[in-house]
Amino acid sequence: MKKRNYYLFASIIINLAVGLWLFTMNSTKPLKEAAWDDVNFDTITSIDIEKGHDQKITLTDKDEIHKIMSSLSALEVKKNSKVSLDFNEVYRLFVDVNHGARLGMHLYDNKYIDVYDYEASPKKNSSMHYQISSQFDHRIIQDYVK
Repeated sequence: MKKRNYYLFASIIINLAVGLWLFTMNSTKPLKEAAWDDVNFDTITSIDIEKGHDQKITLTDKDEIHKIMSSLSALEVKKNSKVSLDFNEVYRLFVDVNHGARLGMHLYDNKYIDVYDYEASPKKNSSMHYQISSQFDHRIIQDYVK
């Protein structure tokens, strides 16, 4: 009888662990909460946007910076660990805070975004890969590098 209770208890624990893992892996959250919750938009001094090797622009206007960061922050994302991504265009964004590198992002179409936090501690938490779950109008970024 004790052995049966042990197996029953073990199977319940395993099922709860699997259920919790599935729930957290499929949950989405805003990109700001997931990647840069501690960055104050008012301290951002510039954003560099690159597409390919020949298209680059640096934004220093606070309204433009706020527009881009607000739209990116509202993206609903979930963690992703895919190695190969299917995409057509990639945009690279580099966010400077108080004239120092703070965030680096690769935006793959409207599907994926990789975020690198230069100030993350520990460093193993510095690179994050997400799948975009919500609609994103990438023209907000695309219009700057035509």
